[in-house]
Amino acid sequence: MNRNENGAVLSVKDVTLAYGGRTVVENVSFELMKGEILCLVGANGSGKSTLIKGILGLMPAAKGKIELHCGRDKLAYLAQLNTTDRDFPATVKEIVLSGTQTPGWRLPFYTRENRERAAEAMKLLRIEEFADRRIGNLSGGQQQRVLLARAIARRPEVLVLDEPCSALDPAITGELYGLFDSLRDSLGLSILISTHDWDYVSRSGDRVLELHQEPEFLGETGEWLKRKGGAR
Repeated sequence: MNRNENGAVLSVKDVTLAYGGRTVVENVSFELMKGEILCLVGANGSGKSTLIKGILGLMPAAKGKIELHCGRDKLAYLAQLNTTDRDFPATVKEIVLSGTQTPGWRLPFYTRENRERAAEAMKLLRIEEFADRRIGNLSGGQQQRVLLARAIARRPEVLVLDEPCSALDPAITGELYGLFDSLRDSLGLSILISTHDWDYVSRSGDRVLELHQEPEFLGETGEWLKRKGGAR
């Protein structure tokens, strides 16, 4: 991994992001370290999803710099499940295989290595039995497993999660959170997760970035919990 001298895989330096001249995120600075789970918290409308869009390269920074030290092709993303995901007319195998595509993809077919990576991801997420089923025929939790397998099929080093468990029932949510932790441990992933789930933050988060347009807190999870009076 091509980390910087501090061992960070992602650096966000004095970043400001704006829509149509209106500032949404202002003066945000942090680093994501190798193997770390950094939890991004804050109320709805606080700028969490906008910050993630900036990190993904979907919107330019009005000020500051975002550096992905491991390379853009080593970044994977998983959002909350939506209607488009549920209705997409493709099989599980096809969806996971598409995750092996990288920026600049030119080949008209998938290589043997692509297929092996997809198979490994499906095995790791325990969805091999669904390989030939359409994603729309699966439960919400199963669908999110498929999309997570797609995200890791390219063998990323950084995984960005934007409210990945919203609209899922508590049992499935707990299962998915356990998978995130397991992937961090088994694959050495660095994870940035936007979440409202304080239980997950207190249990698994190494550090917390609390955002309300500007950063309100950045530090160890234990210290953040003390300031908040404990987990909810």
